Amino acid sequence: MNRPIVHQEGSGAVCSGMNILVLGGTQFSGRAFVEQATQANHQITLLHRSPQNPGLPSSVRRLVGDRDPEKGAGLGEIQKLIDAGERFDAVVDMCGYVPRVMQASCEMLKDVCDLYVFTSTISVYDKDSGDETPDEDSKKIDLEDKSVEEVNGETYGGLKVLCEQVVRSWYPENHCIVRPTVIAGPNDPTDRVTWWTRMMGELDAMIIPSPPSGLAGFIDSRDLAAFFLRCIENQISGIYNAVGPEVGLGLHDFITRTHAAMGSKTRLIELDESKMESLELKPWVDIPTYAPEEGQFMYRISSQRAIDKGLTLRPLEETMLAVRQWDVERGLPQLKAGISVDRMKELVGSL
Repeated sequence: MNRPIVHQEGSGAVCSGMNILVLGGTQFSGRAFVEQATQANHQITLLHRSPQNPGLPSSVRRLVGDRDPEKGAGLGEIQKLIDAGERFDAVVDMCGYVPRVMQASCEMLKDVCDLYVFTSTISVYDKDSGDETPDEDSKKIDLEDKSVEEVNGETYGGLKVLCEQVVRSWYPENHCIVRPTVIAGPNDPTDRVTWWTRMMGELDAMIIPSPPSGLAGFIDSRDLAAFFLRCIENQISGIYNAVGPEVGLGLHDFITRTHAAMGSKTRLIELDESKMESLELKPWVDIPTYAPEEGQFMYRISSQRAIDKGLTLRPLEETMLAVRQWDVERGLPQLKAGISVDRMKELVGSL
């Protein structure tokens, strides 16, 4: 479609590019997308639940409401725009978790949307399939109870599979489904990658797994957002894994390179798996992104298809420095992932 639209800002009219609807998008990768899209002079309409101003650019048109028809009238706000004759070059769906809710938005927008971009996850892949290097066509999770709507560690991947199916059924030729791995960067609400910069920025010493300790990986939220924007601007459809920051990155390299980039003085104490277990340090739970052997498949997933379409990945050092700066600027609140700084100090002192 790529038609110009006009946005009134102040006393002058500003010519913009594409008209994009974002479902969710006030946090993290969605926030990064909205910021990048507005910087590129695209007009953004954002549907979000909180009535509070999310602090996004003033040019963003905000609609407040829950997208779940059983919980709010958010879709009704969008319907008013459609009834007034509005169309969208793209819809970017950042918060689709339940097929029933996806069905409502996809059906409503099917005739007024040129490209439906859906944020899925690499958790859709069946880790027991035996596929050592999963790609976009690898076996997916088949959720036994397809009516379940509770999103938790057991259902998350399977529900995303079902959500993808809804998108593909309504947009068979014009869907863009992106499956990111762990997302890192400023505004991260999970603190999984932020944990590492906090430890290296605050501690005299910390415990890390001794090599070989498997692989590591994440995608910068800003790189993910830039790929969304590239797909929209170039009408790129299909399904793409979004994994970074580089192929075959080892956890130990991730740690030592982050340590060097930060100029950290934190002493890194390497302990083998048995010693970690004796201290009750659990992979992923206590040491975020440190995946046990059965979880290592997630770091072997290929994103070559997305790279071929223009996904670019910044160096891990750039991401980690940005994360540390953001964490400091927000005041170093209590982390939502991993053991605390105080607990790490206790464990180090026990050695």
